[in-house]
Amino acid sequence: MTAALANLGLPEGWSCWLELQQTADGAYAGKAELRKGPAQRCVLVIAQQASREAALERLKLRAEYFIQEWDARQRQGTDPLR
Repeated sequence: MTAALANLGLPEGWSCWLELQQTADGAYAGKAELRKGPAQRCVLVIAQQASREAALERLKLRAEYFIQEWDARQRQGTDPLR
């Protein structure tokens, strides 16, 4: 499985590398790495989804949630890594 840059429309400075594969029964599963600049900030596991589109939609939802939480903690002055 090779990681590819996923275009999820993330805020500036954020990127997502995705490894997604189809299972024997046709579902899609994998993992995604969120980066802010060059630094890895999160690895998300994508549980089996019925279609590639569903997996990407689930990833987008989870990535947006993580980034919102990260940004909120930055604004509060707390360490987002805790």
